[in-house]
Amino acid sequence: MTRSRTTLHRAAIGVLVGLSLAVPAMAQGTTPPLRTLAARRHLPFGTAGALELLRANADAGTYADVMAKEFDMIEPENQLKPPAIWTGPDQYDWSNADWLVGAPGQTGWAQAHHMQVRGHVLVYARDDGYTLPEWLRRQEAQITPDQARKYLSDYIHTLVGRYKGKIFAWDVVNEAIDDNPANQNRFHLRDSFWFRKLGPEFLKLAFQYAHEADPDAELYLNEYGAEGLGYKSDAVLDILKWLKEQGVFVTGAGMQYHQSVGDSIKPGDAHYQNAQRLQAAGFAFMVTELDVAMPVSDGRAGLIPANAADLDRQADVYRDLLQLALDSPNCHGYQVWGFTDAHNWIPGFSKGRGAATILDGKYQPKPAYRAIAQLLKAPAPRASGE
Repeated sequence: MTRSRTTLHRAAIGVLVGLSLAVPAMAQGTTPPLRTLAARRHLPFGTAGALELLRANADAGTYADVMAKEFDMIEPENQLKPPAIWTGPDQYDWSNADWLVGAPGQTGWAQAHHMQVRGHVLVYARDDGYTLPEWLRRQEAQITPDQARKYLSDYIHTLVGRYKGKIFAWDVVNEAIDDNPANQNRFHLRDSFWFRKLGPEFLKLAFQYAHEADPDAELYLNEYGAEGLGYKSDAVLDILKWLKEQGVFVTGAGMQYHQSVGDSIKPGDAHYQNAQRLQAAGFAFMVTELDVAMPVSDGRAGLIPANAADLDRQADVYRDLLQLALDSPNCHGYQVWGFTDAHNWIPGFSKGRGAATILDGKYQPKPAYRAIAQLLKAPAPRASGE
């Protein structure tokens, strides 16, 4: 199921040759942008992006300029989730997605800035938060399993088909595994709308429909808390194997990696073991939502570390996870969930924590940025036989 990371990223390197984008000055000396350094290592290097900030030219254009300069892959934070697109049976709002990716026959912001697009997400397998269209919630009691199956097919075929060839990878199913290991559902699946209507089959159907709509797209099962070893990562691997046994195409696992300072990722540990067992089973993985939060001293703003030494600890986590990605032939990309502390979800979600990204609130590089750049600049080890 896995393909060479070098093969996947070779086209992106061609795009980068000679690329020069205007961007406000950053205290980086002569260091090339991270996307350039990552391309030399054949590693797609991306970020989640808030399209409302891009479209509003946030921070006098700095948000968009820095994103385009530093990253070669973008994933919309919310604008490809079902509630943003799927407004009713056979009813869709394409406005934000078309702006980013381009309507059929057209190009969008991503192509204009030489960025690949990750799609997030086709099936958000939980009912709380911004996950399930409100019209499905309201009509659940009247929707039969056959109707649910048809709705799912129509939606995925329509969305993935509209952007066929423009969105290179999809999180097909997101956060399907319950946080409670005592959950007795098969694969510990959450009690969600799709599970109630279709049982575990919704997993198979979602991947089947996505592959039918775009046979060349990479397809991921995205999950949090499944990065090391444990019941969640066991369930992820079990689902991937089951899908493969069912004859359904799946690329592998999306590992969210919402981390904290002080977390450890070292060769031979549970993170490496999990990556290696995925590879042994024929599956890829991608780091999909990386951030590294720390205690902060300024409440909701979430910009100022409570302990300045945490900035170096944060850099260690970003660097060590990048080393895992580089060490793993089955890693198809490294993506951060936001790139500047000026715009990040952590402070609003977890009081007293923040400063989780690689640039500070003024878009200046933090130690994490410099650690990533330093590792990417290091000579790549020669492959055996070279």
